[in-house]
Amino acid sequence: MNADSKAIIGKLLLKPLDWLTLSPFVVGATLGMGAWAVNLDSGVATAASVILMLASAGIYLQRLILGWEGNYEEAVNEWVDSIEGKREKELDLLYTELAQDGDPRTENLLKDLRTLTKALMSERSGAMALNSLDIVADVDKLFRKSVDYLRETLDLWRMAGEMERKTIKEQLLQHREMLIGEVEKSLENLGAVLGSMKKAAVNSRDGNQLAELREDLASRLRIAEEVERKMQDLRYARDNDEEEYLRYADKCRTH
Repeated sequence: MNADSKAIIGKLLLKPLDWLTLSPFVVGATLGMGAWAVNLDSGVATAASVILMLASAGIYLQRLILGWEGNYEEAVNEWVDSIEGKREKELDLLYTELAQDGDPRTENLLKDLRTLTKALMSERSGAMALNSLDIVADVDKLFRKSVDYLRETLDLWRMAGEMERKTIKEQLLQHREMLIGEVEKSLENLGAVLGSMKKAAVNSRDGNQLAELREDLASRLRIAEEVERKMQDLRYARDNDEEEYLRYADKCRTH
């Protein structure tokens, strides 16, 4: 379970804790403490105190269980909406900046990524919402990684434009092409996930399909993380050792 899932579960566990649930507990605890304070040795007071506190626990569990499905779907929707709201302006700015490189691929990739991700985020109604939080979180992770790559292609394009040495300029542009290629793969992955989610939504009672979808997406993320480790090594070589960067970039390109 990832951090987002834990946060939402924690929020759901706290949701039934209002005056309706806590009032019997407070009254029972007050009664028990009052009897103890005045040294009242009364079985009736003790029993009443325990019964009220147990009633409070019963009300909590009943409201938690009966309201779980609706509250879970509401919490997932709120979480997704908060993600989308925070990044829309930032992505609009990035789209404008990508127009500077004269390469329509980067702008189109960002546009397609946003369209696909919105479609994926909307596939969370009904029974799917109860089972797809981890899937949605992984989709968001893959989307953010792709956006970071697009942002880096812009940095590499600018850096290459400032380079006098031809070999470094060429390697920077090759590195940029590698990143564009990875974003294209991520776009294909997200498209495949969307198709699988729609299929799982039609057969939402089949838990096996959701489990297969989670494993498929986890596998795609593992591949993306392996690529990211190679990219980090390439960035380190670029920033610290020019000759090593040339060798490492050539090695990455041939693999």
